[in-house]
Amino acid sequence: MDIPSGLLPASYSWGAALGYAMLLAAALLRAPWAKIRDNEASHVYFAAAAMVALLWTLRAGIEPGLNYHLLGITALTLMFDWQFALLAAGLVLAVTTWQGPAGWEAFGVNVLVMGALPVLATRLLLAASRRWLPANFFIYIFINSFLAGALAMLLCGLAATLVHGLASGNATVAGNDYLLYIPMLMFGEAFLNGMTMTLLVAYKPHWVATFHDRWYLEGK
Repeated sequence: MDIPSGLLPASYSWGAALGYAMLLAAALLRAPWAKIRDNEASHVYFAAAAMVALLWTLRAGIEPGLNYHLLGITALTLMFDWQFALLAAGLVLAVTTWQGPAGWEAFGVNVLVMGALPVLATRLLLAASRRWLPANFFIYIFINSFLAGALAMLLCGLAATLVHGLASGNATVAGNDYLLYIPMLMFGEAFLNGMTMTLLVAYKPHWVATFHDRWYLEGK
C-alpha cells in the first residue's frame, strides 16, 4: 500500500515522521535487547527482516502510485514483540524506499500505515485474546496469527485509502482503487502469517517471543 511522496503535502510528511520518531524512541527505550544479543537470535531477527523486505519488493499495482503487497508484520510482531517489529518495519521500508518509487518524503506516512498500524493491531488483539479467551494453541494460531494478519491488512488498506483520498482530494477514486483489492489481500495476509506462525511454533517455538509452552500447551 505504498503511498508516493508526490501525493502528500509537506504537513503530512513532517507530522507522520514526527509521530514515527516518537514511537521509535519508545520502542528503543523499552525493547528487551537481551533477547537478540546472542548470535542465533540476532541472525533470526535480521533474516526475518530481510524476508519481509523481499516480500515488500514483490509489489503490484493497477496504475503508477498505487502499489499493493503483503506485509508480514503480524509474524514479526509475534516473533519479536512490538518493539523489535516496529524497528524492523522501519528497516524494511528504508530498503524498499531506497529501491522503489515511493520517495523518502513519504517515509513517515508509509511506515505508520504499513508498519506501526499493523504492529499495534496485532499486539492489541494478542492482549485481548490473553485477557478474554482461553490460552491454547488453536486460539494463538487462528486468532493471533490468521485473524490478526487479516485485520492488520484491513486497517492498513483503510488507512492508505483515507490518506490517499485526503491527499488527492478525491476519496471516491481512492476508495475504488484500494478497497476493491483489500479482501484478496486480507486472505493472502492471513494465510501468510498464519502458516508462518504455525510452522514456527511447531518446530522453532523458542524463536517466538509471544508463545510460551506453559501458557498454550501444558495441561491442555
